[in-house]
Formats: sequence, structure tokens, C-alpha cells
Amino acid sequence: MDFPKLPLINAHCHLELTNLAGKLPHNKPFFDWLAELRKHVANWTKEDYQASYLKGIELSKNHSTNIIYDIGNQLSEPPNNSQLSTLNSQLKIIPMHEIIKHPLPPPHTPHSIYATPPELVKQAVKSCVESGIPWSIHLAEFDESDRFRDFLDIFADEPLLVKNGFIVHGNFLTESDLDFMAKNSIALVHCPQSHEWFGHKDPDFEMWKNSGVDICIATDSLASASSLDLMEQLKTLFRRYPKAFTHEEAMAAITFTPGKYLAKTTRYLVNA
Repeated sequence: MDFPKLPLINAHCHLELTNLAGKLPHNKPFFDWLAELRKHVANWTKEDYQASYLKGIELSKNHSTNIIYDIGNQLSEPPNNSQLSTLNSQLKIIPMHEIIKHPLPPPHTPHSIYATPPELVKQAVKSCVESGIPWSIHLAEFDESDRFRDFLDIFADEPLLVKNGFIVHGNFLTESDLDFMAKNSIALVHCPQSHEWFGHKDPDFEMWKNSGVDICIATDSLASASSLDLMEQLKTLFRRYPKAFTHEEAMAAITFTPGKYLAKTTRYLVNA
């Protein structure tokens, strides 16, 4: 497979948090980190969010990223494409409104099952299905409290809704979780620098790969990573876990694999 000709795809990013680069602590419990993040953005205006979003686009363009699945809120979206086109970027963005406690314009995606009421989680996933976009959710990230099975329980009456989506982080997924994901076109998104930032336990890459689950590599945001460059994410991955992936597997995780999930997605925002 000729990877250099394939587009670089960032399957999970929060562009609106770009201007938090270097401002949040490392190796802190997740909720302590989150409290600091909220302090920093407490007085942000719509213009502040937009400036941070546009900075993230500029950085991603400089790193040759071609497609971004972006998780954000409607405050960060520029009022029209003219602001984006001035960057002269050949970049496509799938802008998803992240639901936490209140509905937002669809299509939208739930943050997590611990921060989003079940009815909104279901509503968000359904909006993605109806829009032809893979859904995405942070799950099993920092302990065993937000279990994959609890997520599936939300869809007990409509199980087909959970096909074709992204589980982000997934550090505490079990072998049976991964088996279900592999059989139902649910990919696992790993963010190497963010993982290192929080000091999460080492992933069980062998279990992940043996399950047959599709694995994507992404950046997360600059609130918990040092770069929006996908190649820097791979460098971090190989520095920490030199035997976890072959170079071919790692390149597939930022090109071909996320591309399979986004192949039918038509809601691209073209920036140039």
C-alpha cells in the first residue's frame, strides 16, 4: 500500500482548545486537569474560541493534515467559510457539536457517558447515523467507571445504532468489549501524547491487535498534547512503545483505517 499518497486523517481533535497550549498541568488526575481547563476558558468569548479554532486549523495545515474529525461547540465555528479560506488550506473538517448537558444543533456527539445524560447520548449517536457520519465518544479513559457495557445498555432497544463509530482512548476496554467493537465496525482511537500527558497505564496493544479492532491514531487537543502533527504522535508512540506497531500499521492508523470510517461521510467543510 502506497501510504504517502493517502490523506493524513486526524480522527479526534478539539481545535477550539488550541490556544491552551502549554497552560495546563501534566500528570494530574483527569478531573483536576478539567477544573484547570474550565478556569482558563471561563471568560473566553466567542471570538476567543474562534481564534483558537482557526489557530488549530493553521497548525494542522502546516503539518499536512488533510481531514480532521473535530469535536467542539458551536461557539468555535467561524460564521462563514471566508475566514477559513484565507488560510488557503486544503483541509476538510467534520465539525461535530459536543453534547455534555444540553442539546446542540445536530449532528452532534456525546462527550462521555459520565458527563452526558443517556437520552442525549442516544440522541447524539442517532444524529450521526442520520447524517451518515461516524459517531464518537470518550470512553473507558481513566478508570473503569465509564464502561463500554454501560454505553451499550443505552441502546438496548436499538442496538444497530452503535455500528460505525469511534471509541476514544478506551484504556480500560476488556477483551469482550474489543471483540464486539471489531464485529460492529467500531474503531478505537488512541492519542499517544495525550495518553502520556495524563500518565495513563500502558495500553494492552497486544490485546487490541489480537481482537481485530481497527485502531486509529489521533492528536486530541493542545490542552493535553504538544503537537497537532500526526507524525509527531507516531514518534511519541514509537518512543514509548517501540514494538507495539510496525511502521506500516502505524501509518495505516492515520490514513487508511480512519478513512474507512469516513469514506461515506459527505458533511465535509472544505477550507479552500
